[in-house]
Amino acid sequence: MESIVSIIVPVYNCADLLPRCVDSLLHQKYGSLEIILVDDGSTDGTPEVCESLAATDSRIVVLRKENGGVSSARNAGLKAAKGGFITFADADDYVNPDHIEILMDLMKRQGSDVSVCSFISEDESQCSEPCCFSGSRNEKCFDRDSAVCELLAGGAVGGYVWNKLYRRELLDGVSFRGDIKILEDLRFNVEVFERIQKMSFTTCRSYHYIQRGQSAMHTSFGEKHRKMVETAREIRDELAGGTPELADAGNGLLATTILWVCDVMAEYGPYDRALFEQYRAEFKPLRRKYMRMSRVPFSYRASAVFFSMGFPVFRLAVRAVRKIL
Repeated sequence: MESIVSIIVPVYNCADLLPRCVDSLLHQKYGSLEIILVDDGSTDGTPEVCESLAATDSRIVVLRKENGGVSSARNAGLKAAKGGFITFADADDYVNPDHIEILMDLMKRQGSDVSVCSFISEDESQCSEPCCFSGSRNEKCFDRDSAVCELLAGGAVGGYVWNKLYRRELLDGVSFRGDIKILEDLRFNVEVFERIQKMSFTTCRSYHYIQRGQSAMHTSFGEKHRKMVETAREIRDELAGGTPELADAGNGLLATTILWVCDVMAEYGPYDRALFEQYRAEFKPLRRKYMRMSRVPFSYRASAVFFSMGFPVFRLAVRAVRKIL
């Protein structure tokens, strides 16, 4: 018998998009699934859509709860999940028919605790059709420390939960932090990855991530971005007592996060001079080693140069790059 994979889908006011997501999950080549739709207090027609979908397939489970955010919805799904393996999907995304099969096959062949696939990033107006061709199957394995470093560096592995398959026992006692609105996936994954022996990664792009205009990078600077830096600091401090590689990865995460939130401040405002200068002072001792880190993209190295010159120059550089792109 195939092992059951529980797919947790947090749902909130997405009646028009949820059917595409669920349809892509129901048509997986790997059939032993439990699809948990967690309705987080939707106020549109989403609850009715959930019940309608559940009526078509016994593998769909619907949970209803008061609105509490994506982290609380995922936590509710974790408590209800019966599968020996856990993965996640966002209600506005979708997957290829071989998505679960790829992740499960990779995990079993490599004997890993977490398997990770790459993904396709799409604009909401330019979605492609799911297909069974997910690109090349180049694979790589990482031990615990290297996996944490790859996680913090972003890139193809990413800090997300929706491109990963987890052995259920790894998640016992682990939950999503409700007080974190950005980096909640990364915070969760760091805790999980500190428990693993091996992570396996494939370049197959079987998950379709839909970018929307109202993401965190397209809203004005605020408390959620301050909290993002605090979360990066927490992770950095946790890793400071580990190997030099882990300590450097933690510092790299903090440096990248500072640049990212200051980019939001420069592009969308409002400008907080005292906070910007605080972040610049915090970044200064990290800058030299950060510029030499192999995992840091060129775009962030360039951003670091302008960042060190102060807000007026940094803002002009950010807006010039936005205009070019």
